[in-house]
Amino acid sequence: MEIMSEKKLTLYHGTSEDVFSPRFGSGRDYHDYGNGFYTTDDIEAAKEWACQGERHSAFVYKYELSTAGLSILELDESNVLTWVSVLMTHRRGRKIRGAARERCEKMIELFGIDAAQHDIIRGFRANDSYFQFTADFVTDTISLDTLVKSISAGNLGYQVCVKSERAYLQLNAQAEPIKIADTEFSVCHDRYMMKDSSARALANAYAGELQSGKLLSDILRERGVL
Repeated sequence: MEIMSEKKLTLYHGTSEDVFSPRFGSGRDYHDYGNGFYTTDDIEAAKEWACQGERHSAFVYKYELSTAGLSILELDESNVLTWVSVLMTHRRGRKIRGAARERCEKMIELFGIDAAQHDIIRGFRANDSYFQFTADFVTDTISLDTLVKSISAGNLGYQVCVKSERAYLQLNAQAEPIKIADTEFSVCHDRYMMKDSSARALANAYAGELQSGKLLSDILRERGVL
């Protein structure tokens, strides 16, 4: 965790809504990092997220966030077990059962954090296709080495989640939203779908490989909790 001095972040949010305003507490608990406002510092990624549906209605909203006094948690390759634990805290649902559920709970106890303690979380984005990588890791289908490799190869991109009420208050909308024209919508939609399809194919390919490195069960045994 890092307490930030004065700095301005430029963030983008892609949506199909032509009238939109982020409100503290209006998010979903089952998203990657729990309840929060999900943005990105990459405008092209925001366009893709806005165009992932079939409706030709897509907008990108631009914000400026002052980070003065805010705590920012970075989740990347250096703490991938914490990243997986945070995801599974919010998204494990009913698909993770039996022994895998037990491993998941123990992993969260060892490596998890309370995301609500942070004002901002910046980390990999895990939509449904990319979430398969983490589910495969928890079910001992792929190793930690393969999970890290899949994150790099999958080109997940980063998201910035605004968590706390204090951070919401320091978030300022900039100008009018960018409306994505029909011609650009098709390009961004196809790009999003291609990435999604590639990620699913990559997950299947990696799951079928002979695994090198440690499975989650190996890591937990080393820690004496399995």
